[in-house]
Amino acid sequence: MFTVRTLLVGVALLIGCAPPDNNTMTADLLKEARKSLAPDKRTAVFDVQGELSGKTLTLRGELQNAELRQQLLRYIADKGYTVVDSLKVLPDPALGASTMGIISVSVANIRTKPEYAAEMSTQALLGTPVRILKADRGGWLFVQTPDEYLGWTDDNIVRMAHDEYQVWAARPKVIVTTEYGTVRTTGSPSAEAVSDVVVGDLLAVEKDAGSVYHVLLPDGRTGVLPKNSAEPFGPWLARAEDTPEKILATAKRFMGIPYLWGGTSAKGLDCSGFTKTVYYLNGVVLPRDASQQALVGDSVEVTEDFSHVRPGDLLFFGAKARDQRPARVTHVAISLGGMRFIHASSYVRINSLDSSDPDFASARKSSLLGIKRIIGASERSGVRRLAEIPYYRGIE
Repeated sequence: MFTVRTLLVGVALLIGCAPPDNNTMTADLLKEARKSLAPDKRTAVFDVQGELSGKTLTLRGELQNAELRQQLLRYIADKGYTVVDSLKVLPDPALGASTMGIISVSVANIRTKPEYAAEMSTQALLGTPVRILKADRGGWLFVQTPDEYLGWTDDNIVRMAHDEYQVWAARPKVIVTTEYGTVRTTGSPSAEAVSDVVVGDLLAVEKDAGSVYHVLLPDGRTGVLPKNSAEPFGPWLARAEDTPEKILATAKRFMGIPYLWGGTSAKGLDCSGFTKTVYYLNGVVLPRDASQQALVGDSVEVTEDFSHVRPGDLLFFGAKARDQRPARVTHVAISLGGMRFIHASSYVRINSLDSSDPDFASARKSSLLGIKRIIGASERSGVRRLAEIPYYRGIE
């Protein structure tokens, strides 16, 4: 049977080189498998090693789920190898039944490694559901957020079994609608604080009492939140709509908020955290990073006068394709219509691609890569709505 190894050995002999060893063959094979089955390490776990003996390949390591495991086994078998399967499928069985979690602080920091010195890659808001995939001995949890982003956190997450999670998900909730707020022990402004909150946080409602909500945090803390800081989540979700007017109004609420690498809240935002948060507050779930956001939505033609660009469109910037290297997206902004846009760069600000505009940003003009439309995007665009995620609409 013709195999990858047969091809590489033949080529090596033809050009007078030593044929590749087993380690190289295995590494190349698994690299291609990852590229085919799980190309984005930010959203899929594919940590696999192999040991080749003849035409038998022993696989070890971790995979995202059982489906990815089956895809990998088929992929390897189709290449002509016999597989010895020693793979671990997440969630780690050591977690037991508690493989779901709810964020129980206003903003949880999620890092690339289980250590405080590691890069903060994203954040998750209070009330956000996460899948818990594994834990380390230091108390850090490896989690996946609703936008499928992966990372480590030791912030306050309430671990739950699936049935407990269903009960929590079905509880009536309120969503925080002011940029910042405080849950207190009583309705008095001078009462002791229980927790801070930011726009987009979700809390369970125990009682609707006049001018306040009596709320419950996932970790069992209770308190009082003024009604002018929140709205019932069900009605809010039902009318959430990403119209150009609403997207721009929401974006401008964050004017002046400082840039924070990995930030996705009113406390600090990076460029894609800003666009993601703006759309989340209008009922849409965007992927986490700019390069991921560039893969969803409908493409918009870029013309000299920007006549095809509508308010709410996403503008992508970065390094253009060169010397057989593909273009690389590094920044994203929200169009205000035409050549003006709002984005997080040092802080949330407005700039323009028009050289005659006082807000002209020449570096952005020269690095524009493309434009995507999220509002009204086609069904196959990859754009998801909050109402499509069972947790947000309540477990049925």
